[in-house]
Amino acid sequence: MHQSPFNWISQPSSTLLQLKEGIFPKLVRRALSAIALSAALSGCGSTGAPDFSQMSAKYANILEQYQINMIFQNILRSSENRPVSFLDMPTINGSGSITTTSYASAFFTGGILPYNASYLPINGGLSSVTPGVSLSVGNTFNFTQSSLDNAVFWKGYLNELPIEMVKYFEHNHIPREVLLSLVVDEIVITKPNGDVVTLINNPLRPDHAEFQKHLYKLISYGLGAFMVDTSLKIGPPLSVANLKSTFGDNSFEVMKSSGIVLQRVGKNSPLIFQPIQVSKQYKLCINTNKYENFIRQEYGDEIFCEVTLAQETKQPSADKKSQPKLTIRIRSTNNIFEYLGQVVKAQLGEKSYMVTLPPSETTFSNKTNGSNEYALFVVYKNQSTPRPFSSIEGLDGNLYSIPSENNGYSPLAIKLLAQFMSLQKIPGSIPASPSVLLK
Repeated sequence: MHQSPFNWISQPSSTLLQLKEGIFPKLVRRALSAIALSAALSGCGSTGAPDFSQMSAKYANILEQYQINMIFQNILRSSENRPVSFLDMPTINGSGSITTTSYASAFFTGGILPYNASYLPINGGLSSVTPGVSLSVGNTFNFTQSSLDNAVFWKGYLNELPIEMVKYFEHNHIPREVLLSLVVDEIVITKPNGDVVTLINNPLRPDHAEFQKHLYKLISYGLGAFMVDTSLKIGPPLSVANLKSTFGDNSFEVMKSSGIVLQRVGKNSPLIFQPIQVSKQYKLCINTNKYENFIRQEYGDEIFCEVTLAQETKQPSADKKSQPKLTIRIRSTNNIFEYLGQVVKAQLGEKSYMVTLPPSETTFSNKTNGSNEYALFVVYKNQSTPRPFSSIEGLDGNLYSIPSENNGYSPLAIKLLAQFMSLQKIPGSIPASPSVLLK
């Protein structure tokens, strides 16, 4: 006989009471115990909980891409003669949270679950209870952006790079032709007849190939940053009596404490000494080698590191005038951005010209003969590349990107620029935090 689903209301109250106080409370207690155990185990062994190392690594990756994109963006600005602008992330604040919610999924048979839970159908029962835990994880980062557009930063940014800074980057893993192409602005050769030949390192100029020819020749001769003696004569030669009358009876001790040495002049008596201020500094020069005679004829004596005060006194002044003179001018960090902007402009122009730097004798190449193997800086315009090294949308609406493969020395150029930029971040160049708070 068909039984209404609501027939349980007419069943004996003793049976209903037995169900309420016997079977169902035991099932509920077992279900709750299982939920609690599952929650405890899930909370302890959860793989989704915020992890400090993962959050730090994520921030480091974001910051790295941020710096790469900022440098690339300013190179593009320089290529279009637009003002550059630099931002820095001096501080980062992060927080993580985890929320655990327990639940139970029950399955009933033989009836329906009524609205009032005080009564249960006796023609059915609670078949199973499935405990579980709902886990939600969240983390947030707050960071500040500070502008480097201030006088302290720009003074170092616009100044010519000191030679000792070039020395920092003279390592085997950095090809010398790449470093010198970035930092050398021009080569000036003054001939004995007074004619001046100026070779400017600008790929947009027709004489750029001539500049590269001389640069590679100097590299083959061993051009580099070396510590040299730059001692200077102080006044005319003096006798012992003159020295004592000028500097006192302890003149020798006074001069020694001031870094001044006395060099004897001549072999006759009375003794005559030349006061010399001893000093050393870095110079972009060439050590004496087997090509010395050819170097002197083409570039003169001043390119040698060993041209010291002693050598100057030995060489007649007339001989000096018959020699050429070489002057190498170094860029500022700003001019390096300008130069790479010119490289990009030459590459994307109507008559595309890619600046390439073939390996010199000291260059160790680990490239795999791909395209753009020795290109200084590779930029694509409106070309889709998978996972580009950097990608920027310009003000003109075009998409500029540095490919992750076949990009020549592009990552190295970005890295060197980032390090040059870091050397400009002296106390006072970065404003106090917070500046602009982004959430």
